Amino acid sequence: MTPVAKDATAGYRPCLVLAHRDPALSRETARRFRRLGWDVYQAQSGAEARRLARMMGAELTILDVDLDDESGWLVCAKLRRELPASRVVLVGDAACSRSQQMAAFVGASALVPPGEGIAGLLQADWTRPNAA
Repeated sequence: MTPVAKDATAGYRPCLVLAHRDPALSRETARRFRRLGWDVYQAQSGAEARRLARMMGAELTILDVDLDDESGWLVCAKLRRELPASRVVLVGDAACSRSQQMAAFVGASALVPPGEGIAGLLQADWTRPNAA
């Protein structure tokens, strides 16, 4: 009997890049996703988020729509062009239809209102690696 080959995905951890202006939300989000088995890289700016996402091959990037250097909207549009298979979730006001239209325009996987916090981010399909 031949030994069973090790599963090629053994030890695999999906990659998340997180850029948010609220340090408390950022820390808690990183902590919760790490518990779910994700490798989490925190960025301080949109440019750093893009660099990390490209370098680490992020499956998911979570962006505040109001980043300091450039808007999360712009970073999302750039990431969708650079990493078309990656998902990008924006955290911002989702109440108005204009925000929803903008999220669709820039290619966001979702727009989560900041009031939903961690719970809003964790209950969605993108928390599972390779979710559609």
